Amino acid sequence: MVSVLLVVLYLLTIGLSAYSCGWLIFKAERSGAAAALAVCQLLVIIWCIPQLFLGLPMTKGMKYLAYSISYVGISFIGPSWLAFSFLYCKKRLAKPLWMVLFGLALLHYAVFLTNERHHLFYRQFEVESVVYGWMFYVHMSYTYLCVAGGMGAVLREFWKKQVAAVHLAVILLSAAVPLGFNVLYLSGWAGTSFDLTPLAFALSGFLMVLAVLRYDFLDVRGLAFEQILSSIAEGVAVYNKRGTFVYCNEAAKAWLGICEGDDFEGARGRLASQGIVVEMEKEQLLEDRVLSLDKGEKIRLKQYIQRDKTGAAAAGIFLLTDVGEYYERLRQSRELAVSAQKLAIEQERNRIAQKVHDTAGHTLTVIQSLIRLARVEWEKGQEVAAGLEKARQQVSGKEEGAWPEGEGQPKKQDKGLIWPEGERMSRRKGDEGAGKAETGGASRDENRMEEYLAQAQELAVEGIRELRISINQLRQGFGGELVTQGVHQLAQRVKELTMEVNVQGEDGPRYSHLSAVVYECLREAITNCLKYAHAGHMDVILKFEEDSLGVYIFDDGQGCPGIVESNGIRGMRERVAEAKGQIRILSSLGEGFQIYIWLPAQQEP
Repeated sequence: MVSVLLVVLYLLTIGLSAYSCGWLIFKAERSGAAAALAVCQLLVIIWCIPQLFLGLPMTKGMKYLAYSISYVGISFIGPSWLAFSFLYCKKRLAKPLWMVLFGLALLHYAVFLTNERHHLFYRQFEVESVVYGWMFYVHMSYTYLCVAGGMGAVLREFWKKQVAAVHLAVILLSAAVPLGFNVLYLSGWAGTSFDLTPLAFALSGFLMVLAVLRYDFLDVRGLAFEQILSSIAEGVAVYNKRGTFVYCNEAAKAWLGICEGDDFEGARGRLASQGIVVEMEKEQLLEDRVLSLDKGEKIRLKQYIQRDKTGAAAAGIFLLTDVGEYYERLRQSRELAVSAQKLAIEQERNRIAQKVHDTAGHTLTVIQSLIRLARVEWEKGQEVAAGLEKARQQVSGKEEGAWPEGEGQPKKQDKGLIWPEGERMSRRKGDEGAGKAETGGASRDENRMEEYLAQAQELAVEGIRELRISINQLRQGFGGELVTQGVHQLAQRVKELTMEVNVQGEDGPRYSHLSAVVYECLREAITNCLKYAHAGHMDVILKFEEDSLGVYIFDDGQGCPGIVESNGIRGMRERVAEAKGQIRILSSLGEGFQIYIWLPAQQEP
């Protein structure tokens, strides 16, 4: 009964090892660690198969042949397990060291094969009994050292990287179980002639396969970052190629509602409910994949795929980032952009208002002055006309007899009046002279009035033209004419006061970017002079220097004790400030206005 049970156990061992080996070869990731573990399982199978026939009747030669096949697995299982452990920890041994390790195993196997000549491996080898030699114990000690060394390397690496206890338990069991069974067998405590060590190795390999199924041989160095990934604000969720989540930090669990061991389909369903489509083997790197949570949080999702050498998907990673603050700042930036746009519109309105004020205000002020002069001349003409009409009425009254007593009166002749001859001639000449004098004065007043009205009309046409130019300048920018051209143009147009322009230095294109500033400031000064100062004369000095332009404006107006800055003066200051210049305006009662402007010749970029 015991023999049958042991045969069943060996068959179970072969089955477990065959399954593990096949899974590692055909389904596991292509890695050195997986290949080394598959070799270990294959050696266990080679170890176990001959053990099935040891319970059958056989000769010494048949038993020695069965042992020879088994010892292929027994001799090389130790260094193969050590190789698996080092590859699992991503440690590389030098090629000569590998040659020494497997060379010793090969030497042990050679000693076994030649045992009949020296009896170092087995002191006695018979069908009924086997007595071990000292070389056998050297071989088993070497195998124990290899298994224990591999276990120690993995434990040391896991301890240094602070890997979870479940990983440590798997590695400890995978090494401790076969060693324990082998000690029981060699010491005789098992009470059977069957070696249970291969079964223990099969169980160890199966435990490692479970680790492979659960963790897909994740890099130990990667596992060391588990604590770091758990503490970061971003969410990280890793799934294997079978669609099972093998790692989720706290943020990913909270945002996606998943845990380790959950299936990919659950996460896909939740994301699909918000219109986010994800596939296991397709990366999602677009910035617009945003998950909206119940608390108003905005989570951006990106999906990365890790592929093997063949290009097949080996694992996938969800990276989740809280972008709620980003969206809040985006909303604030949009509000700021709207505010900035409103401010720009308001500034443009003020600039247009200032431009229209400078253009139309100056023109209308001059037109008003000309019309006032024309009105004065018209009133004078009206007075002359009234005097002439009164004189005519007096003449008409004398002809009708309305003369005082005692004065010479005309004699009645027929139906009319007859003046004395001498008096008639003198009065006629006097009337004609008076009429001519009055008519001549009225004619001169009418000529002046006509001249003023013509100037006003001409100025109105010019003002309309300048207004159009100003509007075009608002659209296209100011042209680059010389400074003196604009100043002389303004001086020639002003009729109500005399202007004298004095140019010091030489004007040139290097000052042309200042022509608009000087033109507008001078025009505003003229407008203020006509409206408020009541000046009769204005001096303008343009001083062109190597690195600057000075503009000095003086008038002989009535001045004022305090300057109240209107739109015009404020516009002058703003224009000069934009040109990186300086302006100073002075005035006192009875002293007129003095304006000093300094502008840099160098145009800043």
